[in-house]
Amino acid sequence: MECPKCHHQNSKVNDSRPADGGAAIRRRRECLNCKHRFSTYERIEQIPLLVIKRDGTREEFSQEKLLRGIVRSAETAYYHGTNAGIGSTS
Repeated sequence: MECPKCHHQNSKVNDSRPADGGAAIRRRRECLNCKHRFSTYERIEQIPLLVIKRDGTREEFSQEKLLRGIVRSAETAYYHGTNAGIGSTS
């Protein structure tokens, strides 16, 4: 981690603790060159899930769209009689 004061590349971590309700980690660091103390925050980077469509285009994943497709598929199967034997005891 680069020191904001002297731009030295080496530092040591003196303390780590959760911050922002657990969404980040706050680290107290000390530069090994000039002894300057500073804080850094580490957060998880949110990268959206992408779906690659048949035509090669990319689209952000939508849980609602997936659920609609599953429901539509189940309704189609039910209307075509492919549910024969489901739930029956004979």
